[in-house]
Amino acid sequence: MSSNQSLEILVVGILYMCVFVMVVGPALEAVTGLETLSMEATRGVERTWDLVTKPQGWFLCLGYVPVHYTYLFVRARLAGESVDSYWG
Repeated sequence: MSSNQSLEILVVGILYMCVFVMVVGPALEAVTGLETLSMEATRGVERTWDLVTKPQGWFLCLGYVPVHYTYLFVRARLAGESVDSYWG
């Protein structure tokens, strides 16, 4: 994996987190009543603990898995190669 490909994955992760915190998180709160994860929360270990102890944090983490693999698949297909050969 080249450094450009690593950077692409990092950008996808950052965009996913921003979209989740600004759009998906508040929508989940409205529908389910789960507490919203905010960007203004505590930092460091406290923020990490808040993330893993709240159900919405689990949605954030588990929701990234399909986004990540979809991105890997689509990006390889756009390059005209198989997923294994493109990211391997």
